[in-house]
Amino acid sequence: QRSASFAMTEVEFEDAKLEQDFSELQTVEDQIKKLTDEQEEKMVELDKEYGRKKRPLYDERTKICSRIPNFWLNALLNHRELQYYISTSDQEVLRHLSVLDVKEIEEEGYQGTRYCFSFNKNPFFDNQEIFKEFKYKKDNGELQVNQNPINWKDGMDVTQQNGGAGKGKKRDAADVSEGPSFFGWFDPDEDCESPIGEWFREDLWKDPFKYFCGEDEEEDEDGEEGDDDEEGDDDDDEVVDVGDDDEDDVEGEDDEDDDEL
Repeated sequence: QRSASFAMTEVEFEDAKLEQDFSELQTVEDQIKKLTDEQEEKMVELDKEYGRKKRPLYDERTKICSRIPNFWLNALLNHRELQYYISTSDQEVLRHLSVLDVKEIEEEGYQGTRYCFSFNKNPFFDNQEIFKEFKYKKDNGELQVNQNPINWKDGMDVTQQNGGAGKGKKRDAADVSEGPSFFGWFDPDEDCESPIGEWFREDLWKDPFKYFCGEDEEEDEDGEEGDDDEEGDDDDDEVVDVGDDDEDDVEGEDDEDDDEL
């Protein structure tokens, strides 16, 4: 009986010691979490501060990009994911896209992102700008989605082609001419920001020139780009470079003149 009593006391001692260790561990974890939360808050504020500092440069970059024919169309089609959300009918519309702008929303009680697309005069719709914004309440994350309607001209609504109004659904590489339209993302009933909004915000907006040049290459598990010659040749072949229709017409006329001479 004495041996059993002693054994139980020893177990109780070990349990008490283990419980004390757990308590001390939880105290340290709480302190780490507190510092992590402070760090995240400061990083958010720092990101906002530098976002405001970069804004004039973003505006200058936007002006330059708008002078390059089909800049944004090429950039969109060279994104390895977004390209599959764009049909051939969408491409004809996006030839007229002159400005793509992503702005952070910081309002009283709300934060989020506004996506703005400015177009040159075109045969598809009357809008000079279409936008979509996603605002989240800071206290509970409740989502509010706003957009302006696209005023399609008669018979030019690409969301009504290829099977009806789509909502930015992905299609197979072989079926880019069919399926839902990218412009379905602007439908009032479409309230999903990701993945399309995330690709605009995190990829295209941060480095549009990379995508225009077709440098959106997947990395291997080690974070290094593949260097296989054959694979590299395939990647080069897949880079999209949509030329300017007007320039092509002029070149064709010059060739005809040379033949006549």
